[in-house]
Amino acid sequence: MIGRMSLAEQTVRAPAAHRAIAAAASPVIGYFVARLILHWTSLSAPIVYAVCLAIAFVLAWRAWSARVVLDEQDLTVVNTLASMSCAHSQVRRITDAGRIETRSSEGGRGARIPAEALRQPWWTFGAGRRTYDLNREQIRSWLRVPPTQRTAGTGRAEATPEGVQQDRLGDSSAADEATG
Repeated sequence: MIGRMSLAEQTVRAPAAHRAIAAAASPVIGYFVARLILHWTSLSAPIVYAVCLAIAFVLAWRAWSARVVLDEQDLTVVNTLASMSCAHSQVRRITDAGRIETRSSEGGRGARIPAEALRQPWWTFGAGRRTYDLNREQIRSWLRVPPTQRTAGTGRAEATPEGVQQDRLGDSSAADEATG
């Protein structure tokens, strides 16, 4: 397990340099969108620039604060454009592509939630890959321990009656510690 599993909320973020570049690109893109709108329409230039740059700065702040919050009972994904929260029991798995697969509570179709903190952007060309891998593994370890078995202070799963710790997948963590 990476880190300690405690009752305190945990936050997983992309590397700061990646978030800074994404945030800095938003006002530049907003400026060019304003120029494009002015080229096609006859709207007032100061108003168009003000609105486009205001939206761009809001998106820049959202890009800087993109994260995945692991609470005791649920997982919240905060991306640049949208946020979503789902219960621990609804999370099915974390893919290597940085998506969180969920199952529907009504038994219907599940969803694949993209998370910017788990998926490396194409423009990084492999830089920071280890951080994204560690982020995915931290969420997978949060997923393995059910919220009912987390103990305050220790960060470990409680022992089952047989004395063997079981995670959500039924794997024995005591057997892993004994072998390695």
